[in-house]
Amino acid sequence: MLDTKTTGRRKITRRGGRPKAVDVDKLNQHILAAAGDLFMQYGFDGTSMDAVAEKARISKRTIYLRHSDKAELFNTVVYDLMDRFLGPLELNRYEIDDIGEALLAVSRDMVALVIRPEVLALYRLVAFEAQRRPDFGRWITDVRRRPAVQLVATILRRHLDELRLTDVESAAEQFMSLTVDIAARLGAFGTKMTLRQIDGRLKAAVDLFLNGAYLHDLRQVTSSHHSRVAVAAT
Repeated sequence: MLDTKTTGRRKITRRGGRPKAVDVDKLNQHILAAAGDLFMQYGFDGTSMDAVAEKARISKRTIYLRHSDKAELFNTVVYDLMDRFLGPLELNRYEIDDIGEALLAVSRDMVALVIRPEVLALYRLVAFEAQRRPDFGRWITDVRRRPAVQLVATILRRHLDELRLTDVESAAEQFMSLTVDIAARLGAFGTKMTLRQIDGRLKAAVDLFLNGAYLHDLRQVTSSHHSRVAVAAT
């Protein structure tokens, strides 16, 4: 027989309270991952909150508890993707005595980063939405591009005795345009290149940049050399 007194006093253990922070974070990341896949595949207009909820296998109410509307979710997704895809580069990787080798190394790393399929998809998405959301462009410039420009500028400053630059940061911007920007644009437009082709383009870009930046104009040096050869021949 059951002891009714004991049974009456028996406590029933129930789960309650707030969910653990780690569980909340996992859920948030799960929502962002599901939404990110859809936004990059179908864009902002082609993605509905119903589709996000279905892909994440959660209720729309769960999403709306964290994001007030689709625009707010989209902004959060894009910033999260930028943080994950566009990581910083370490300066000590480019402490190389030869400036050409240093610039080639940093351009290789930057281009390898921006031509990844997921980064190109993000690039297309942000470019398409830039008119409606100009804050994306400002954020990329402030948080991602500016540090990259500063990295190149630091490399140039280490070799200023070899260069005739008056504005190092502008020169670094020009270097980025010759290397990273062109690679990102070609990739976003669907132009596919082999690693050998990419490396050839980067070497040519570094040579072109340095030919204009060296303290002594190489074209004058070459011209003087040809003149001496011509005089000797006569």
